[in-house]
Amino acid sequence: MADRLEFDWSSLDRDGVAGFIWMLSPKIINQRLTVNQFHGILYRHFKKYMPLRISRSRYDKAGSNTVMIGGCYYSTYDQNNKTCIEVSLLYNPKDEYLKINTRKFYRMCLVIADTILHEVIHMRQFRRREFKDLPDYPSTARRASKREEQRYLGNSDEIDAYGFNIACDLIDRYKNTKHIVRHLNIDQRNKQVRYDEWFMYLKAFDHDHDHPIIKKVKKKVLQYLPNAAIGKPYRNKDWICY
Repeated sequence: MADRLEFDWSSLDRDGVAGFIWMLSPKIINQRLTVNQFHGILYRHFKKYMPLRISRSRYDKAGSNTVMIGGCYYSTYDQNNKTCIEVSLLYNPKDEYLKINTRKFYRMCLVIADTILHEVIHMRQFRRREFKDLPDYPSTARRASKREEQRYLGNSDEIDAYGFNIACDLIDRYKNTKHIVRHLNIDQRNKQVRYDEWFMYLKAFDHDHDHPIIKKVKKKVLQYLPNAAIGKPYRNKDWICY
């Protein structure tokens, strides 16, 4: 089992993490598994490789025969030398069995890898500033739900972490920087587009490309493209090597 106090988070890269999960494909792809069986396979596999909290829950918004992925970094646990990164697997309440095809499992591998690296970025942020919190974005949106969404997404830490995730996604889709820039500048309002983390930002800030938060996210995505190309948000081991 991976030891938290000896684990080097700087050794992780996106392809490596996704590839490690993909090793489970013979046990999962097109296999009829109970939710307990599926969760147990992933849980035991991860515990051999890295010190993570692996949680499970039922979630109404999770689609049938699929798994939603969430993540969290706990700065308090980190300060006290406890396992501080959690990956949450969210299952549809009505699902007793899962039968995941190749496409779904491949996508799941990437999403889990992206989630872990997102939380490692948060780990580095908090350690660099001695675990101090940063204020959320002071949204003035009229609806409470919109204010909450903008406060979260407008936080500098989230712009940084999501900037890397978006850069990785766009590298996968376009490879060419010019095409990526063009995509970031497209007005996606009222268009049939894939819902992703970039669209999440556009929607949260009313598709306003002149909004300071949207400008910051664009800038961060472009800064992260060289790192996204190698699947690592960090250039050295500072702050993320025990």
